[in-house]
Amino acid sequence: MNEKEKIIERPNEDPISRRALLKGLLGFVGAFGLGSLFYASYRFLAPSAGARAAVELSLVDIAPGGTYPFQHGASPGILIRGEDGTFRAFSLICTHLACTVYWNPEKRAFYCPCHDGLFDAEGNAVSGPPPAPLERLKVSVKGDRVVVGAD
Repeated sequence: MNEKEKIIERPNEDPISRRALLKGLLGFVGAFGLGSLFYASYRFLAPSAGARAAVELSLVDIAPGGTYPFQHGASPGILIRGEDGTFRAFSLICTHLACTVYWNPEKRAFYCPCHDGLFDAEGNAVSGPPPAPLERLKVSVKGDRVVVGAD
């Protein structure tokens, strides 16, 4: 065997063929995608128990007639203090397609910009596609603290 043939000579065994590599990669991507789908489904159907713990706020932070935005678990919420000192709290998640709604203090209404949904100051659906009122959260006053979402 001459020097040129030695250079061209290939080993008898390929460590891995292109086909096997491609099958392995596709299998990994498929398994990862399927696992992600199952995990997302699980998180949607069975959210963790501690995700919506009560929120405590100071009475000093909320003036009569004012509002206070807060996080209730992973969802945004708002606490509204009436001029008479009463409190109302709502989830800011639209009941149509889970968009975030916004409180408009001038109109005293919630507005969902995704599909032009409108809710009144009590969270009731007034117009647009929302099928149900906003989720109302329990509010209690304990001393100089306001507790939202406590059962």
